[in-house]
Amino acid sequence: MENIAQEEPQAEITAPDASIAEGIYIGRWLGRREAFGLIAGRCSAAEVESLRHIRDEELYRNVARNWDEFCSTYVGASRRNVERSIRLLEEFGDAFFHVSQVAHIGPEEYRAIAEWVDDRGVRLDGAVVPLLRENGVEVAAAVSELLRRVRPQLAETEEPSFEPVLRRCQAAARMLAASTAELNPLDKMELAETLVSLRQSAAERGVGMVG
Repeated sequence: MENIAQEEPQAEITAPDASIAEGIYIGRWLGRREAFGLIAGRCSAAEVESLRHIRDEELYRNVARNWDEFCSTYVGASRRNVERSIRLLEEFGDAFFHVSQVAHIGPEEYRAIAEWVDDRGVRLDGAVVPLLRENGVEVAAAVSELLRRVRPQLAETEEPSFEPVLRRCQAAARMLAASTAELNPLDKMELAETLVSLRQSAAERGVGMVG
């Protein structure tokens, strides 16, 4: 009697489910979220681009009820702060995040020198300093020199006196002390971000904070 080998049925090969691919993507991002320094201003353009992708494609729904919850729970920053970083990426591109990290400048200062900065590097006197990690000192020096040269134009748009700024800070402190409103977790996070920003700005002007 002739033995006829029966062929085993082959498993059907299908394309990966989109939801699985999305879950893998956001899982990888969450796996490295400890390195994310959004509040401290240490985030990279790649991280902000990932956040924009997660927002636009609504991938946050895999782990959170909404975008606000994702930002506060998984990014450790308010939605307002995350959106601000995304707007900076859209306005300036990748270069802003590298320059701001090594030269410790904010959007207004970067905007003043943006015409001399692109993806190739910082242009100064006909030379280009590449935006490479090992060139941090050279990039910071070039940015400092460019800012020195544009200071006169910046001064024309700045407040002529520090007094109005000080008055606003004092008024904000009085309002905070007088407030009896209950703070929800998001309120606390945004207040903490504001205080961190204020402390950093004061330190840049030589004012140290105790405690």
